Amino acid sequence: MNLVDLHLAINHSPLFSELFAFVLLVIGLLARKRTLVTAGLVVAIVAALCAFATAWSGDGAAEIIKKSPPIAGVDKALITPHEQAAGYFETASYITAGLALISLIIGWRRGERFRWLDVLIALAVLFSLSVVARTALLGGRIHHPEVRAVVKG
Repeated sequence: MNLVDLHLAINHSPLFSELFAFVLLVIGLLARKRTLVTAGLVVAIVAALCAFATAWSGDGAAEIIKKSPPIAGVDKALITPHEQAAGYFETASYITAGLALISLIIGWRRGERFRWLDVLIALAVLFSLSVVARTALLGGRIHHPEVRAVVKG
């Protein structure tokens, strides 16, 4: 197994962990269930760890693919936009995870977290989710022509 295989195996984990974190946070905030909000905060941190692992494997995978001979169905020119989007997602997920960690520490020390901070984190997770969705789309376009933009002209 090389980094290409690893990247393909784990590349959906950031998307689904961000989605899971968002659902937990929204339900927890609406139902005023601290346990669900706490779970959402923890999953947001896990999403950042998934982002790190996926970016690390993606960097290695990109180098392997760029140096390889042509592969049927793979458009190497689409790797760079995917890498750039992944960088934006990494930043967004790390900031979100940092905020989640701060909220968890505040809750641990005070016994109660600031609701406004948890709402802010839910919005940050939503933003991260939108960025990772775009990153996933751009990554899919590398090898899936059915999701590539159609240009008529």
